[in-house]
Amino acid sequence: MKSKRLFLILTLLILISDMLFVGINYYTSQRTLRISLSRDGINLKHEYDLTLALVSENMLQLSTYISNQQQVKQLFQAGKAALIREGGGAGGVETAKIRDQLFRAVSPSWIPLMEQYDARQLHFHLGPGSLSFLRVHAPDKYGDRMDEIRHIIVDSYRDREIKTGFEVGRVYAGLRGVTPMWGTLENGETELIGVLEVGTSYQTVLEKIYQRTGVEMLVMLNQELVHSTMWPESINKRIFRLSSDSPCYVEALSNPQVLEIIERCDDLEPYKTQLRTFRHSYAGMEYAVTHFPLYDYRATTHGRDRQAGMVVMLSDISDEVAAHRNQLKINLIYAVVGFAVVEVLLYLAITYGSRKLHDVIRRQTGEILQLKEFYKERSERDSLTGLYNHRNFNERLQQEMYRSERSHAPLSILMCDLDDFKTINDQFGHLAGDAVLEGIAELIREVVRASDFAGRYGGEEFTIALLDIDPEAAVGIAHRLLERIADFDCAGLSGRRVTASIGVASWDGQQSLSAFIQDADDALYVAKQGGKNRVEFADTEPSENR
Repeated sequence: MKSKRLFLILTLLILISDMLFVGINYYTSQRTLRISLSRDGINLKHEYDLTLALVSENMLQLSTYISNQQQVKQLFQAGKAALIREGGGAGGVETAKIRDQLFRAVSPSWIPLMEQYDARQLHFHLGPGSLSFLRVHAPDKYGDRMDEIRHIIVDSYRDREIKTGFEVGRVYAGLRGVTPMWGTLENGETELIGVLEVGTSYQTVLEKIYQRTGVEMLVMLNQELVHSTMWPESINKRIFRLSSDSPCYVEALSNPQVLEIIERCDDLEPYKTQLRTFRHSYAGMEYAVTHFPLYDYRATTHGRDRQAGMVVMLSDISDEVAAHRNQLKINLIYAVVGFAVVEVLLYLAITYGSRKLHDVIRRQTGEILQLKEFYKERSERDSLTGLYNHRNFNERLQQEMYRSERSHAPLSILMCDLDDFKTINDQFGHLAGDAVLEGIAELIREVVRASDFAGRYGGEEFTIALLDIDPEAAVGIAHRLLERIADFDCAGLSGRRVTASIGVASWDGQQSLSAFIQDADDALYVAKQGGKNRVEFADTEPSENR
């Protein structure tokens, strides 16, 4: 009876400890997934900001290029003089004649620029304030004043400076590049004629981000801003409501499927002022939804807190969630198997209590430890490549940062991303793509030393930690890896060569883990933008600016 009672008590204690193990493991796994999604959301916002700056700079370059054409300046100056003589506003016959000449002068070069740079607006404004002289994209609309809505135009004329930003106009909402235009008077003095504006849609930004990341996007505008700014015919022609009773208008959209997933902007309203990423299930798929406020030029430069709208980014995380669930299943199986084995051993120990049983216990304990090591290894390693998975690579790297801080030893990382890998999957299939990833992982193991370690950071992206390696040597290793990848021949690719881009960063001894990795990722982005199949070293800012 005592043995039975002891067995039941011990069984209860073991069961409680097993349940605690499963519960803690589940909580930790869920928390890790949330942190990973949040970090990915921050990285997507960073990607968005970089692309936005690039597109805005392109618009500014176009406006500067056109504004410096002598014929354009002369016609615009003549049009301004004619408008003043004819009483302002839309002007009269002479103004209309010069306006038509200006339109015919810029149209031939404007059409190819629209196609090459995705520009869609070319607008000549007279100041002070904003008086529309010629909309090349809508030549029948002119003579209207926009002093209270086109703040970027008003500021550019007043400050006599180039400006960039997002603003909603009468015809379009878009990203603007604005350049003051100067002419020469008969007495030789210079005159500020007006400003020239070139703009594009947010659709351009969405397409560039999708090409790089595969992330779908949606840009929405507030109903109040749209109705107070745009002409009714422009609203009906250019944009549409998210749903029939929605307070949001869709300005740009990468894929109509996004509208099915994000049915109402009201659901995001409580969080509209912050960057937020959350998980959303739809039609058997799992998505990470990242959204953040959209501010126009006036809000960003005049200190106004009114939002123009909201940007939503949608990432397919079905594979990540499936891997997360599989890991939970493995842990649960491990807990059940461990409980059953321990129960059997406990029963045998209490029932027989012999030396032979002790031998059995030792043997079974060894098997349990081996089983534990097996599942531990599976939880740390990427199942396809055998490299560290994302989470464990970060943990190892953090440990090496602590060690480097104590010993003052150099520490570098490589961020390696295979170029155009999606086309390999699309052309040759996922089995061939997996073979490429396995082959690249083996090349990495051959190139780096035994003391270094590498991980599969996600998809076709790999990270490599180089211990006690200074920046110059790290760049050399990166070039050596590029050469090995260039020579890599995968049987399933029918002779097609694989290339990669690598970003290199060295720890400055003070950066956080995320800042250190972000440096390498930024360098990788520069390598991609620079033509791919190349190595770029991170231009690290001082740590106090981080």
